[in-house]
Amino acid sequence: MISRVATVAVPVTDQEVAVRFFVDILGFEVRTDVWFGERRLVELAPPGADTALVPYTWIDHHGDRVGGFARVVLECEDVAAAYEVLSRRGVVFQLRPGEAAGVDYAEFLDPFGNVFVLGPAA
Repeated sequence: MISRVATVAVPVTDQEVAVRFFVDILGFEVRTDVWFGERRLVELAPPGADTALVPYTWIDHHGDRVGGFARVVLECEDVAAAYEVLSRRGVVFQLRPGEAAGVDYAEFLDPFGNVFVLGPAA
């Protein structure tokens, strides 16, 4: 049976911009970066994470999916501290920690307008 989630695809308009954002700003590492003809497969993940993000541009009609709620929750030990660091690095937050009543999480945008949730580690 199924044992884990390996990757989660996120639609973007420029894979290189996505790599720079996730690696240089968020601190992810590049797990895979290979070309299949004209298509590039990139897998990015926080160090030690089991699941990687795959920013993609190569699926037909993906453009209408760019810039929505990514349905991806990224965990950290301290949401407020991560918010402060990432804000200084230029990450745009649409919901700051503590703004939602009784919930310690935040929401930020990648360079393409995809919304990610930043929540406390379980």
